[in-house]
Amino acid sequence: MTLILRNHEVRGLMPLSGYIEAVEEGYRQVGLGQGAGLPRHNIWLQGDRSQAVGGGHMPPGARGSFKLKAALLPGIGFAGVQAYTAGLGRGLSTYLFLFDTVSGDLAALIEVLYYDWLKTAAVAALATRHLAPSGSEVVALFGTGRHARSQLHGLCAVLPIRRVQAYSRDADKRADFCRRLSDELHIPVVPAASPAEALRGAHIVTTITTSPCPVFDGRLLESRPLHINAMGAHYPWVREIDTHVVQGCRIILDLRDQAKAEKGEILIPVNAGELSATYLAGDLGEVISGKIPGRTSDTPWTLFLSGGTGIEDVAVGARLYQQALAAGVGSKVELDQPYDFEF
Repeated sequence: MTLILRNHEVRGLMPLSGYIEAVEEGYRQVGLGQGAGLPRHNIWLQGDRSQAVGGGHMPPGARGSFKLKAALLPGIGFAGVQAYTAGLGRGLSTYLFLFDTVSGDLAALIEVLYYDWLKTAAVAALATRHLAPSGSEVVALFGTGRHARSQLHGLCAVLPIRRVQAYSRDADKRADFCRRLSDELHIPVVPAASPAEALRGAHIVTTITTSPCPVFDGRLLESRPLHINAMGAHYPWVREIDTHVVQGCRIILDLRDQAKAEKGEILIPVNAGELSATYLAGDLGEVISGKIPGRTSDTPWTLFLSGGTGIEDVAVGARLYQQALAAGVGSKVELDQPYDFEF
């Protein structure tokens, strides 16, 4: 039997802490060499770029794309492929095909968009817990959309955050966001009038925007220990963080092969001869498994570059599947019915 889980059925199955635990276990297995992640593949649909419906930053001559990413995590008994379209119809249409690594059966087909909202927050929270300097309490947040909300909930789940300074381009939306999050988190979430105001006194910087270019001037960063999460777009020609910041950071990736192929924060300065690919410290699995240190005394700034991986999807999807079975949630479909190879 295959379980079908829709977005509205996923909601409430697992607290945010469960997402963080699941993602940590997934990356630990990969870091220990007991699992593997397949980097995202993009197949571009040719056409007029003006016809694209959302879906990120299309290259010239493309109006949409088909994407997939995958992971094998035998330690938790599952493998999976997330497949999705971008730039078409509703903007994103995305599903996880979750396979049982013992029976080989398709265990579940899960709609992704709801759980991705919490999964993305969990990844940043996990990286922050391992990479942020001790005593971190103040967050500079760039972006005030749907994902920015869950990002703050994730950070507050792993650290005693006492203040957030949020900046985005639309002052009215920024103010509304800050009022809402102040009520939800019971801490001051204050609108910043400029990037410099958002960064002042911050220990953690999170960027979660759709901007194709750096959202703040790296020269505004204070020369003391801090941690940066870059959680926005994952195309080689866009970036949220500028070269000055990247050159001054210890860089941790979500999945090395994927990030080196798609993160503009790396590729733009590398192609300009301003950064060596050997400068990258490692990926999140290596940090969590203890293979490499997160922070080091010689580099006060750490930078986590994330585009979302199949490791996260399979780890989270497996837990959601198990929670759904226990709660009796979802619809069961019987596949692999008897058939004959006859015309």
